[in-house]
Amino acid sequence: MLLWVAGLLASSLAGAQSTSVVGIVEGNATLIRQTMRYTLAEGVVLNEQDIVETAPGAFVQVELPGGLLVGLGESTKVMFRPRVAKGLAAMPLYLLQGWLKTSGSGAFGYTSPAFEIATQAATTVVHATGTEYAVFLESGSAKLVSRDRAHTLQLASGDFAQRREGAAPAAGRRPAPEFLAALPRQFRDRLPARGEQLAKRNVAPKALGEIAYTDVAPWLRTEPGLRLPLLPLWKARASDLTFRAAAKSNLALHPEWEPYADPEGYARRMAEEAERRREREAARQAQRAASAASAPRPAASTGANLREPPRVAQQHRE
Repeated sequence: MLLWVAGLLASSLAGAQSTSVVGIVEGNATLIRQTMRYTLAEGVVLNEQDIVETAPGAFVQVELPGGLLVGLGESTKVMFRPRVAKGLAAMPLYLLQGWLKTSGSGAFGYTSPAFEIATQAATTVVHATGTEYAVFLESGSAKLVSRDRAHTLQLASGDFAQRREGAAPAAGRRPAPEFLAALPRQFRDRLPARGEQLAKRNVAPKALGEIAYTDVAPWLRTEPGLRLPLLPLWKARASDLTFRAAAKSNLALHPEWEPYADPEGYARRMAEEAERRREREAARQAQRAASAASAPRPAASTGANLREPPRVAQQHRE
């Protein structure tokens, strides 16, 4: 489905803004870019695999190519233009958790741990936490698909869809009261476009320091299709002993980090596995040799059993 959305989105970008730019920042927001953390600022142009995270009470607006406006409410974590591995389609953003409002005149779609959504000429408000989510379609149309492909909802303007823990998603014509009560105040108004003028500023974000394990732990524990491409980006941080120790203690959640978080243990395990392979191969060869030795041999044959002696044959010819 997202491949279809990406095709529609690409067709709408001709002559439009070609970069994703931060248009509004209210409160505290952080940019994680490669192995560094930055203070997010208005006018910053976002790159592939950039992560934007907002603090409680904060709000950020990002303007994507094609005039698509993306509002991030408080306590929200989003990766823009993630690189993906097998199992995930390319997408403009991945919502790990929190509040998101998107508005645009064309096609748009993105992914979260629990659902995928494809919209057309829509304004959509979403709140997602783990396997729970709520989606309100202010205008336009949308297709909501659970990640396990068990449920699909077609939404029209004014529809509200919700999935609670342990229940199937359901849609209705009225948002839940608790959803409206928690709705960020910035989401109650229309998102204002500012990116075109801000993109010319070329603002550099202020560095806060290198990432700690706790800064990126939620991303290291996501699904393999998203987290595996992060290994080349962040593996250099394993040279930091504190980062390495934390990654080692959580290897069950991201086993691909073993060669970097526990190089000694990884080398030992590889040597043990190689020795077991050699032992298995030696056992197979010994079994084949034993089978060959115990196989019955054919009886020996002589020339007398196969033909007459030359002298007798000569007598017959006479």
